[in-house]
Amino acid sequence: MIPEKLINYFLTSELRNKLHPEYDQVRTIVSGSIVATTLLLILPLPLFFFPPPLIGYYALAGLGICTLFCLKFYGIYWPPLILALLTSYVVIINDTLETGAIDSPAVTTLYLLLLTGFWFNRKIGLFMIALNILAIIFIFYSVPEADGENLYAVVSHIVLTIFFGAFFWFVQEQHDAARLQIREQQHIRIDLLDRAVKDRTQQLSTMRQNLASDFHDETGNMLSAITRQAAILKLKLKDEPTVLSVVDNIIMNSDQLYASSRDFLWSVNNNSDDPHELFAYLTSFGQVFYNQFDIAFSVKSTINDVVELAQLQAFASRHIIFIFKEAMTNVARHSGAGEVLLEMVVFQEYVSISLQDDGSWKEPKDGQPHNGLHNMKKRSKENDFKFKVYGSSQGTRLQIEAPVHFTTVE
Repeated sequence: MIPEKLINYFLTSELRNKLHPEYDQVRTIVSGSIVATTLLLILPLPLFFFPPPLIGYYALAGLGICTLFCLKFYGIYWPPLILALLTSYVVIINDTLETGAIDSPAVTTLYLLLLTGFWFNRKIGLFMIALNILAIIFIFYSVPEADGENLYAVVSHIVLTIFFGAFFWFVQEQHDAARLQIREQQHIRIDLLDRAVKDRTQQLSTMRQNLASDFHDETGNMLSAITRQAAILKLKLKDEPTVLSVVDNIIMNSDQLYASSRDFLWSVNNNSDDPHELFAYLTSFGQVFYNQFDIAFSVKSTINDVVELAQLQAFASRHIIFIFKEAMTNVARHSGAGEVLLEMVVFQEYVSISLQDDGSWKEPKDGQPHNGLHNMKKRSKENDFKFKVYGSSQGTRLQIEAPVHFTTVE
């Protein structure tokens, strides 16, 4: 049994995919070349003291090695493989002529070569039936004193070549048909599974949108009613300052709850898994938020065609929104920054979102860590985000790396 790692070593990354149409054939060629090369290096050793030179066998071993590395580095195998087969005929014919011509046991090696041809490819095997017959005729006529007994041997070998060729063709055809049927069944199962996943994803998407819509209607109406009633109460109690502070807190808490519910409802919506939608949401919040302060806010995003279909994990956007809202608030309150940059870069395996300012970084005092940073790190760890902070006298950069997966468009 050849180790799978050894076979994969000689396959290109594209051909390692078992669903590739040439995977079975190329894998057969690689495994066959490995076995044949090993045997060609070892088995001729007992023949060292006999007349036929061994250089032909080692030449074939060299061609086997050449086939493997041509496949590994260039993804091609037919030129060295065909050259190896033709060289095999030269070696077999030479050994046959030196060990008894048509009566030599070496003639039977032609049947093994024929089997090898069918093993690689049925078309090659069919072509090699003709080559075997030509080789047998050439061996026969290369001996001047050939007689009737030799002619009988020639006819026998030709008949056996045709018989074994037809047999190998039938067996290989049955094998290819069975392999094709298995592959078709695999594709059917994959298509069914893919369709089931898409249907389930669509159902979940619809549920998320309905949940967001229903929750928005109920919660929005209730919070609006609370705010209106508190405002009316504030007008009626304007002469009672001790009560007004409580009413103001009710209005403030209601507004904060409404803002938080908007973030939650947006993250529940199916589109929130799209990094572009998330970045647009954060951009909108940053523009509105920093307009209240004397802080210039700008954005930058880098996206290429390969990663346009990248999607965040479900509900990851909600936690990213909380992290960056906290970060934006801290910049406005503590850094004294004049400029803030929000940047997003989408890679193959993750999306990177960062917030950078030109303010001053304050080191935490002993025993008094940054609570905001602690909460961000905790939230990042719970959601498999990579959280990084770079602080200096010239500014601070906070960066989140969140894993992504890819969707397909029909």
